[in-house]
Amino acid sequence: MTPDDVTVALLAGGAVDDLDTEILGRLAALVEAADPVPEGLVDSIGLALTMEALHAELAELHLVGEPALAVRTDETSIEAGTITFTTDVLTVMISVHHENDLVRVDGWAAPAGVLAVELHQSGRFTTTTSDEDGRFAFVDLHRGAARLVLRRPSDPTMPVVTPQIEL
Repeated sequence: MTPDDVTVALLAGGAVDDLDTEILGRLAALVEAADPVPEGLVDSIGLALTMEALHAELAELHLVGEPALAVRTDETSIEAGTITFTTDVLTVMISVHHENDLVRVDGWAAPAGVLAVELHQSGRFTTTTSDEDGRFAFVDLHRGAARLVLRRPSDPTMPVVTPQIEL
C-alpha cells in the first residue's frame, strides 16, 4: 500500500463533517443548475417500475391528425386531437378538447364494456368508470403530460397502460 492509499483509506473511514456537507451541497447546486432533473421524470420512473411489476399490457399509439412535440423528456409526449391506442385485448380512442386553460378528454374502449379508467398526470391520478358502451370522460383537466391506465373486470391485475401524451 502506498502512502497515498493509506491517506485515502484514513479519510474514507472518517465521519462526514460540516465542511464535507458544505462541499456536497455546493456540488449538488452546480449539478442542479447545469442539468436539472426533467419535470415528471420521477413519476415516469415510478410508473415504469409499477408497470414492470404488474406486467402491464402496453398500448400501441396510433395518431389521427398532426402531432406536435411538447416536452423535453426521454419519452416524447405527443399533442393531438384524436388518438387511438391498441393492444391485443383492448382498443381505446380518445378525443382531446381544449377549453380555455383546461382540457376535456372523451374516450371510447372496444370491446365495449365497463372498465376502471385512471388518468395519471403530474403525480396525481383521476379515476372514472366507462359505461357499458365503453364510453368515459375526464373534464377540467390541466394541460400537460398524461397517460391512461385501464383495468378490465375480467383481469384487473393486468392493466392496459397507454404511452404518455400531451393534453
